[in-house]
Amino acid sequence: MNNKWDIGSELGSGPIPDNLISPIDGAEMVLVPEGPFTMGITQEELLQILMLDQRENPIFVTETPTQDLTLESYFIDRYPVTNFQYRKFVDDTGHREPWLWDHPSWGKPMQPVVFVGWDDARAYAGWAGKALPTEAEWEKAGRGTDGRLWAWGHEFIPDGCNSREYGIERTSEIGTFDKGVSPYGCYDMCGNVWEMCEGQWVEDHLPMRGGCFLGSATFVRITCRWTPEDTTNGAHWLGFRCIKKVPSLKP
Repeated sequence: MNNKWDIGSELGSGPIPDNLISPIDGAEMVLVPEGPFTMGITQEELLQILMLDQRENPIFVTETPTQDLTLESYFIDRYPVTNFQYRKFVDDTGHREPWLWDHPSWGKPMQPVVFVGWDDARAYAGWAGKALPTEAEWEKAGRGTDGRLWAWGHEFIPDGCNSREYGIERTSEIGTFDKGVSPYGCYDMCGNVWEMCEGQWVEDHLPMRGGCFLGSATFVRITCRWTPEDTTNGAHWLGFRCIKKVPSLKP
């Protein structure tokens, strides 16, 4: 099921607003304006991260080299998709329910939906008239244009996100970590749940971003990349958020 959301007609010819409410799933979305940003990390930053992690982790090497990219404007969900929103999708479409959906540790309405895979996330996005972000779209929304390593800045703060250092050991409700908001106003871009993106990681694996509640400081950085073992059913630490591209006004 693919619901049409004509955002061009909704926005009209006036200035693009900084945020809006998605008409189908009710998600608040924030604007990431057109312009350049730097994706990835430098070799010098890689060495700093390896020193912080106190081991040579080959996963981090996939974040190099940096790329200077320019993206068109788009909106992105301020928060990961929640159980509450996903239940509306399931009710409307008859899509399969996630594993352990009613479990008290994972099934609260304002917790991110987990135990979903890429096909589930794509189906949800199509129902909502949106799409999954590419890695570049996700990363720019999380770090802005100043090359920061975490959503809030260049230095890790233990109470900035739901990581191993914070000690919850499960997903947290959206909107909890005000100190960890990204430059465009996104929550939970670091920690809480890894988030599915479109693209390819090593050996053509699907990429996920942002780390989760099990990850330490180095694994909840904006540029950190990985993939789950099960891309169909996901895991208790894997979720997603959606984007909506803004039609170009250029002639």
